[in-house]
Parts: sequence; C-alpha cells; structure tokens
Amino acid sequence: MTRIRFTAAYDGRPYLGWQSQPGGRTVQDVLERAFSGLFGIPCRIHGSGRTDAGVHALGQVFHADAPDTHRIPADKWPAALNTRLPRTIRITHAEYVPPGFHARFSATGKTYRYCISRAPILNPFDAGLAWHRPLAWSADILEQAVHLFRGTHDFTAFAALRGNEPRPIPEGYFRRTITQTQVEQAGEHVFITFTGTGFLYKMVRLMTGAAHEAARGKITLEELARLINAPLPDDKSPFCAPPDGLTLMRVHYPEETFGDKKKIN
Repeated sequence: MTRIRFTAAYDGRPYLGWQSQPGGRTVQDVLERAFSGLFGIPCRIHGSGRTDAGVHALGQVFHADAPDTHRIPADKWPAALNTRLPRTIRITHAEYVPPGFHARFSATGKTYRYCISRAPILNPFDAGLAWHRPLAWSADILEQAVHLFRGTHDFTAFAALRGNEPRPIPEGYFRRTITQTQVEQAGEHVFITFTGTGFLYKMVRLMTGAAHEAARGKITLEELARLINAPLPDDKSPFCAPPDGLTLMRVHYPEETFGDKKKIN
C-alpha cells in the first residue's frame, strides 16, 4: 500500500458534516465510495479533523492508502477521483507521502475563515455561505473583540460538548492557542480569520458569535475578556454563529510541499 495525502474542497450544504455516519450523507462517506469504486475494494480515508453539517472547506486534508497496483503520477489523482465525485466535492491536490504521515496527528494547526454579510438583503448566491447580519453593529469593535482571543487560553466557555469527552475531564483539556486573528472587509462582506494549534467542537462559531455580540453592544469587551480568561464552570459564550459562513481554509503541517514544491512553514 502507498500513502497519499489529498487536499479537498467542498460545499458543506448538502452534507451532514465530514465524519462518516449511518446513511452515508457525509463528505467522508462520499469520498470513500469514490475510492472504493476506483480501487475495487473498500477503502478507509483519514481526515485532519471533522467539520460540522453545513460547514465548508477549501483546504481539508486527508490521507488514504492505495494499492500499489494503482500507483499513478500524483498530479493524476485529482482527475481520477473528481470524475467519481459530485460537483460539491473536489480533490484539489494530491502527493505521495511517507507511511508515517497522518492527516490528523501530523497536523500542527488549522486556519478557519468566517464570512458575515452586512447587505440589507442577502444576495441569494450568499445563501448558506455567509451569516446574514444586516442590523447595526460596529466592525471596529468586532475586530477588537476577535483579537482578544489571541494567545493561549482556557476556552471552556467557547466549546460545545460532543458527549464523548473523557470523564473526569482532565486539567487543560480545553486549553488552546490562537496564533493569529484577522478581520477584513470587502464590500458588504466581513471576513474573520482564526489560525490556531487546534480547535474545540464549535469553538470558531462560538468565538464568532461572542465577538459579534460585543459588536452589537450586547456584551462589553471587558465582559468578553473575563469570559476568555477566567470562565466559570457554567459560563458559556452568549451566542453560537450558524455554520453557514464557516470555511476550513488550510491545515498546517511542520514541513510540507504542495504542487509548487515550495516549503510552507
């Protein structure tokens, strides 16, 4: 078997998230059917992590082990698979990697972007791709709020529970590091970008929702800062943004080469 790393882009609207589920309506399920049809045998793929129902990706990474009989040039893999995939999922890159590479455990971080539309009337082409927030709010305060998340914090207040957490929850379980944040405006769209070493369940949506509540004047920046730095056991972010505007942009690895063969740190 030969290990291959793939990069995939997908529109999350038709799917129940990334993770395989009974019924087969997830991105992983669709990809595995494409691989199994190509190989003629069942194939399991391993993603860098989950995206929820309705969440999109431009840079999701996964790996698969292909039979040696299917060793083709790496740049031919996208076309070979895309012909078997719906238009809402596309393989954008493939490369052969050492057998020790793992899409999830080799990753060092991720970058997510959230899109908010300020348009008075939502453009129908933004439906499911942006959070429509036309009411008055301050983009300047939004930026200040988003920057509060930078650094290493206990993000208990910004994590939903899946129900499969270890019990008792170990100390530091909700501790994460946000290395970079950015807020950009382009016309009627506002884009919030988070880069971090790892993200908890619904963490980006909860951070975005809280920052937007501050921008609306519903909570103060001081209240938000206290929620980040010293959350009480029952404290939670006051609002969770919907999945519509969230996109996984990139998964980071210590040293990697893509199609242009440039090293990315």
